[in-house]
Amino acid sequence: MNFSAQPTRRIASNLLWTSGGIVRNPLLTLGPDGRVLAVESCPEPDGLAATEFYSGLLVPDFPADYRTAFERLCGDSATPLPELLAQTVTPGGVLVVISGLDYDSLRLTPESLIRKL
Repeated sequence: MNFSAQPTRRIASNLLWTSGGIVRNPLLTLGPDGRVLAVESCPEPDGLAATEFYSGLLVPDFPADYRTAFERLCGDSATPLPELLAQTVTPGGVLVVISGLDYDSLRLTPESLIRKL
């Protein structure tokens, strides 16, 4: 047995942003380096052991300077978030969750927050 191997991490959320569109009820499996290894749909993650749940929109490959990038996004609350993210994500960036959205229009609100995972 290899005890030095890092375990994978599973994260569920309400939504996931991808360049191909929004995924509902995502379940992400992350490797030891934080890369997304797999994306599945899981409408009831509560029953899964060792699964973290974050309310909001998961965004992989968000710029490493995520707070500054988020402030720029907040400055354009009129544009739907999927359009803003298409211009913002960066290969090799970090995984974040954005909460406090207007889910009907997929726009940021004054209550929106960002958290690096």
